[in-house]
Amino acid sequence: MSSSSQNTTQGFDLDAISAAQAKHDDVVYELGGGTTVPPSLSTPQEAQSSTTDHDHDAPLAESESEQFKKKGNECFKEGNYLDAIDFYTDAIDACPGSMTGQDILDLKAKHEEQEREKANQRYQKDSNRRMANRLPKTTDHGTEGSAAAVSAAAAESEEEERDDLAPTEFIPPPHEYGTNLSIYYSNKAACLIHLQRYNDAIHDCDLAILVNPNYAKAYIRRMTCYEQMEQTDSALRDAKQALELSTNANSGSNAKTKTDIRNHIKRLEKLEEARMEKLKDETMGKLKDLGNSILGNFGMSMDNFKADKDPNTGSYSIRMV
Repeated sequence: MSSSSQNTTQGFDLDAISAAQAKHDDVVYELGGGTTVPPSLSTPQEAQSSTTDHDHDAPLAESESEQFKKKGNECFKEGNYLDAIDFYTDAIDACPGSMTGQDILDLKAKHEEQEREKANQRYQKDSNRRMANRLPKTTDHGTEGSAAAVSAAAAESEEEERDDLAPTEFIPPPHEYGTNLSIYYSNKAACLIHLQRYNDAIHDCDLAILVNPNYAKAYIRRMTCYEQMEQTDSALRDAKQALELSTNANSGSNAKTKTDIRNHIKRLEKLEEARMEKLKDETMGKLKDLGNSILGNFGMSMDNFKADKDPNTGSYSIRMV
């Protein structure tokens, strides 16, 4: 693993606002540091500042799915991760709405399949066009006007086809209770991380992000999975996305959360730089072996050459010594 085991639990504490906890018993806990003081027990200013990761979908406050989530939180705090997973799964199943996260994931898979098909069609049309341009052209001088009109019509038709085949980004459909559902998926992912089931945790983080693309904590948990799997490039990408979301004025993230994310980014940047240097060294070693196999036919070797690295670009130049 690329980091110490303590990173697997980074951000999964169940904390609360101490002052609110001292005055009220019904503080809502969230995995990863968020709490919510019920609006009826706080001033509007307090309610706005204390709400971080808790859902804003009020109709679910006392729903069956929220009851399952609370039981899952209790199991998580006791270290009963398998039981917690069961309760979070029950919360997901009980969450109302027109579709589940898996439904949205299926829509994304269908969209990606359509995009691959469009890419194939674009490639085929470009290949046909290049082939047609290479064929010898014959010109009938008596029909130059009609030929120009046909050519213009063909160009217009080609432009319309190009628009139809243009790549499009998948935009998840909004979920009525996306904020709640993303918390259930993300909390389940937290349990899976403790069980070192990183691929399964990534899957649930993917679902959390699909139903709530602005949920920074899901990116952080997926970052943890990628780092443990030594996929530092993906981990770094998620950390940067989490920082962007947490710096949003409406994110509710506190200064400590932002500092923690920045520390993640600094650590991952060093790990990614080391990974890239190792990859370059391995590549250069393979190139050297290949060069020796060729130069050996001429009584030479790569030792007769020196590779100089440009400190500005990181590229290499070869010279004979």
